[in-house]
Amino acid sequence: MKILLLCHDLATLLRLDSAWTAAGASVLKKTSNQTPDCIVIDLGRRDALDEIARLRALHPDVDIVTCAATFDGPAVEAAKAAGATDFAARSFVDQRVARRLKLAN
Repeated sequence: MKILLLCHDLATLLRLDSAWTAAGASVLKKTSNQTPDCIVIDLGRRDALDEIARLRALHPDVDIVTCAATFDGPAVEAAKAAGATDFAARSFVDQRVARRLKLAN
Protein backbone atom coordinates (compact mmCIF):
# COMPACT_ATOMS: atom_id res chain seq x y z
CA MET A 1 0.00 0.00 0.00
CA LYS A 2 1.11 3.53 -0.79
CA ILE A 3 0.05 6.30 1.55
CA LEU A 4 0.95 9.85 0.65
CA LEU A 5 1.69 11.73 3.90
CA LEU A 6 1.53 15.49 3.84
CA CYS A 7 2.23 15.79 7.56
CA HIS A 8 5.35 17.21 9.12
CA ASP A 9 5.51 14.74 12.02
CA LEU A 10 3.05 11.93 11.37
CA ALA A 11 5.53 9.41 9.98
CA THR A 12 7.65 9.80 13.11
CA LEU A 13 4.66 9.78 15.47
CA LEU A 14 3.30 6.56 13.96
CA ARG A 15 6.79 5.02 13.58
CA LEU A 16 6.21 4.40 9.90
CA ASP A 17 8.84 3.16 7.53
CA SER A 18 7.66 5.67 4.98
CA ALA A 19 8.75 5.94 1.41
CA TRP A 20 6.37 8.86 0.84
CA THR A 21 6.58 11.94 3.03
CA ALA A 22 5.81 15.60 2.48
CA ALA A 23 8.41 15.53 -0.30
CA GLY A 24 6.24 12.87 -1.95
CA ALA A 25 3.94 15.61 -3.20
CA SER A 26 6.46 16.58 -5.85
CA VAL A 27 6.99 12.92 -6.79
CA LEU A 28 3.24 12.56 -7.24
CA LYS A 29 3.04 15.69 -9.39
CA LYS A 30 5.70 14.38 -11.75
CA THR A 31 4.59 10.74 -11.81
CA SER A 32 0.94 10.45 -12.72
CA ASN A 33 1.16 6.65 -13.03
CA GLN A 34 1.77 6.35 -9.27
CA THR A 35 -1.52 6.53 -7.43
CA PRO A 36 -1.55 6.31 -3.64
CA ASP A 37 -4.07 4.10 -1.88
CA CYS A 38 -4.75 6.88 0.61
CA ILE A 39 -3.65 10.46 1.20
CA VAL A 40 -3.21 11.98 4.67
CA ILE A 41 -2.98 15.76 4.96
CA ASP A 42 -2.33 17.75 8.12
CA LEU A 43 -4.75 20.68 8.29
CA GLY A 44 -2.01 22.64 10.05
CA ARG A 45 -0.21 23.06 6.73
CA ARG A 46 -0.58 26.51 5.20
CA ASP A 47 -1.38 24.96 1.83
CA ALA A 48 -3.63 22.15 3.10
CA LEU A 49 -6.81 23.24 1.30
CA ASP A 50 -4.99 23.90 -1.96
CA GLU A 51 -3.26 20.50 -1.75
CA ILE A 52 -6.57 18.75 -1.02
CA ALA A 53 -8.18 20.35 -4.07
CA ARG A 54 -5.16 19.61 -6.29
CA LEU A 55 -4.89 15.99 -5.17
CA ARG A 56 -8.65 15.44 -5.45
CA ALA A 57 -8.48 16.60 -9.07
CA LEU A 58 -5.55 14.24 -9.76
CA HIS A 59 -7.01 11.28 -7.85
CA PRO A 60 -10.81 11.49 -7.72
CA ASP A 61 -11.26 8.00 -6.27
CA VAL A 62 -8.57 8.05 -3.56
CA ASP A 63 -9.53 8.64 0.08
CA ILE A 64 -8.12 11.89 1.46
CA VAL A 65 -7.99 11.85 5.25
CA THR A 66 -7.25 15.11 7.02
CA CYS A 67 -5.86 15.33 10.52
CA ALA A 68 -5.12 17.95 13.13
CA ALA A 69 -4.09 18.10 16.76
CA THR A 70 -7.50 19.48 17.75
CA PHE A 71 -10.93 19.48 16.14
CA ASP A 72 -11.83 22.70 14.33
CA GLY A 73 -15.30 22.42 12.80
CA PRO A 74 -14.93 25.20 10.20
CA ALA A 75 -11.52 23.86 9.09
CA VAL A 76 -12.92 20.35 8.71
CA GLU A 77 -15.87 21.67 6.69
CA ALA A 78 -13.50 23.68 4.47
CA ALA A 79 -11.39 20.55 3.94
CA LYS A 80 -14.48 18.54 2.96
CA ALA A 81 -15.53 21.31 0.56
CA ALA A 82 -12.05 21.13 -1.00
CA GLY A 83 -12.42 17.37 -1.49
CA ALA A 84 -11.36 15.63 1.72
CA THR A 85 -13.07 12.34 2.48
CA ASP A 86 -12.62 12.17 6.24
CA PHE A 87 -11.08 13.76 9.35
CA ALA A 88 -9.28 12.20 12.30
CA ALA A 89 -7.50 13.57 15.32
CA ARG A 90 -3.77 13.19 14.76
CA SER A 91 -3.52 10.60 17.55
CA PHE A 92 -6.17 8.42 15.83
CA VAL A 93 -5.33 8.93 12.17
CA ASP A 94 -3.63 5.53 11.92
CA GLN A 95 -6.88 3.82 12.94
CA ARG A 96 -8.95 5.94 10.55
CA VAL A 97 -6.64 5.19 7.63
CA ALA A 98 -6.67 1.47 8.48
CA ARG A 99 -10.48 1.49 8.45
CA ARG A 100 -10.67 3.42 5.18
CA LEU A 101 -8.26 0.94 3.59
CA LYS A 102 -10.20 -1.92 5.18
CA LEU A 103 -7.15 -3.13 7.11
CA ALA A 104 -8.90 -3.05 10.48
CA ASN A 105 -11.53 -5.49 11.69
